[in-house]
Amino acid sequence: MRVTVLAVSTLILGGIGFVVTTPGESGAPTMRDPQTAGQVSQLEKILKDQSIWGDDAIRLFASIDRWKEAGQTSILVYADRVVGGTKWETAGRARETAARISQAMQRPRNKLSPGFLAAYQGVLEKRIPSGQVQSSRFMEDDSFRVQWSPEGAVFLKPLTLRAVMDAYGPPEKSATEVVQAHGDRRPAVLTISEYANGAVGFVQSDLAPDPSAVDRVILDVTAVEHAVFAAQR
Repeated sequence: MRVTVLAVSTLILGGIGFVVTTPGESGAPTMRDPQTAGQVSQLEKILKDQSIWGDDAIRLFASIDRWKEAGQTSILVYADRVVGGTKWETAGRARETAARISQAMQRPRNKLSPGFLAAYQGVLEKRIPSGQVQSSRFMEDDSFRVQWSPEGAVFLKPLTLRAVMDAYGPPEKSATEVVQAHGDRRPAVLTISEYANGAVGFVQSDLAPDPSAVDRVILDVTAVEHAVFAAQR
């Protein structure tokens, strides 16, 4: 059960115990308008920042519309895998959704915007990571999710929140979330720092080997789609 102390974060991460947001924020949920010029500008800068993203991230960005078609509104990007934001109590729906995304990824990709083609010039011509999107149990909250973990893929580079703040300033919003799994396992305490009007969330976890490092990045699927594809402009 979630008990709001100041304001409710808009990110959905699973079984959340409580939320604490930084002072000075309104209680209204974050509004994510992909057409907002300021958001798109910062979002594009973050998505093109190759000090953040590994070589395989552009393949994820180029397939983001396939995740949206399958009903995923957010995705969690780890160093070596991508996890869908939608959670299920049983594996069946997760398997069906994973199959839909895997099949959709076989289609030719849509045209990327010139800015993204230029930023990742040469990377798209490299090897294509193998591996289908699958369903798996998300150990943090014991839900079933879709997961893409191609062998040898690097989606997210080693990163600290300090490096993000040095490049983009303080987060627009910061929240602490407690994610409780089934049983007696210790809950995960997550610190989420939002940028680009909530379209990007850099997450630190107290269960990570280095709690000060960025453990994952949460992306708003619709906002990324608008930023990446030329047809969305």
